[in-house]
Amino acid sequence: MAFGDMGGVVTELVITCKTPDSGPVSIARGDALTLAGPYTVSNAASEEDPVFGEALADAAVNNAAIPVKVRGVSVFEYEGETPPVVDGLAGVVAAAASGKVKAPATGNGTGINLKVDAAAGRVHVLL
Repeated sequence: MAFGDMGGVVTELVITCKTPDSGPVSIARGDALTLAGPYTVSNAASEEDPVFGEALADAAVNNAAIPVKVRGVSVFEYEGETPPVVDGLAGVVAAAASGKVKAPATGNGTGINLKVDAAAGRVHVLL
């Protein structure tokens, strides 16, 4: 599979997870997900939670199966005054807004940032 501005081969790993057993669920395809329990994912995370993967389908009900990309290149929407940086280290963490990411306040987050598109508010991350 070719990906990115330069092209190239990208290997992806997708696993099947589930939505939480209770509470509201509103996951959209492309959302950044955090691990909420054993094989359980959510886009409603606390700020600075580690990003687990990317939702590859929408989900709106409890205890539903959902495919999650945990390895490969994901394009996430980001928020915050400081955009993520492309430095080979920083990665991203969950933002306060559901399904979005942000630059880590301190230390390193998940993945390697490959590209930041400030005009679109998106970051390309190698998970």
